[in-house]
Amino acid sequence: MIAVLSLAAAAGVLVWQRVQATRFGYEVEAARARVRVLRGHLMSEGMQWEKTIAPAQLAHHARTRLRMQPAGPESIRILDAAPVSAVSGSGIRPRPFGILTTVRQTLSALRRPT
Repeated sequence: MIAVLSLAAAAGVLVWQRVQATRFGYEVEAARARVRVLRGHLMSEGMQWEKTIAPAQLAHHARTRLRMQPAGPESIRILDAAPVSAVSGSGIRPRPFGILTTVRQTLSALRRPT
């Protein structure tokens, strides 16, 4: 009789352990799922932050490493475009040197310290 009771008690302990282990496993899996969801939210927020901060980082990089300055109104040049039909219709080839001179002047104006 004592042997039957001790076997029943041992079986009860084993069943209780198995139930507790299964419950613990479900809790661990629920926690892992919650971690995945939170990591997804964190990544999403990180992407939003990167989109927001990227222009400022680019401007800072341009100023510090590349020594670029914002263009002032005096350095902006408006180029008059010749009509395409007048140049191509007359058989006259456009001179690229005028464009190159304008580009050089614009670049040199950008290089001047403000």
